Amino acid sequence: MTYQGMTALITGASMGLGEAFANELATRGAHLVLVARSENKLIGMAEALRVHAGVDITVISADLSSAEGVQHLIAEVKRRDLRIDLLINNAGLGVFENFLDTSLAKQLEEVDLNVRAVVSLTHAFAPDMVSAHCGGVINLASTAAFQPLAGASVYAASKAFVLFFSEGLGLELKGTGVQVMAACPGPVATHFFVNMSPTLKTSQMDQPGSVVLDILRGFDQGKNVVYPGKVTNRLSTWGARFLPRKMILRLAVGVTKKLNQK
Repeated sequence: MTYQGMTALITGASMGLGEAFANELATRGAHLVLVARSENKLIGMAEALRVHAGVDITVISADLSSAEGVQHLIAEVKRRDLRIDLLINNAGLGVFENFLDTSLAKQLEEVDLNVRAVVSLTHAFAPDMVSAHCGGVINLASTAAFQPLAGASVYAASKAFVLFFSEGLGLELKGTGVQVMAACPGPVATHFFVNMSPTLKTSQMDQPGSVVLDILRGFDQGKNVVYPGKVTNRLSTWGARFLPRKMILRLAVGVTKKLNQK
């Protein structure tokens, strides 16, 4: 894809991978629509990027864990007559707690943000891409998508949905000029881990900037699924395919116990 002059909408843009996407795409000449709940942070990012990269930046504050927030974003994009060439569904929530130890509201917030928002925004913006015979959707899944995770059951299931949805939609849109890709990173040194008590060290995680470069490289190569970051991320998904199911479940429990928030 030619990023110069195109418009990319990035959800969860105020920090972590979203911020890294914004910085990299602006450097490549893309205009940006930055979406997150923290409007002040987005405004500061926009001002810096305009000066540094000389691109157009639109800021839209929205809470995508609510249906109202998703509809507000869609309505604002249409009201401002913005054409979205690249949709990056990056916003996400990970609840690393036993299911029955966590409120239903929190688990449903995770489903709404990780699943419903992805489906709703893709359904809203992909048709115009198809009409234009060009464009793309990058959905952030995870290596967690490849096996159930006791202690993060809803998170793993939601990321499996994102992976399967992306692969299926990619086949549906084959030949339209619109590419759909799922990115499946492992642990990334972002705000995602701030409220946990992980035993993971920073050296065991990938950096947001390098992960984004890997994702965009895979997208440029026309890949349907990419495993950015350390080579162990890709290797970890092989176990779910080739090892006995019970063994995979036991190994996964050991991982999530280290990250359990309660």
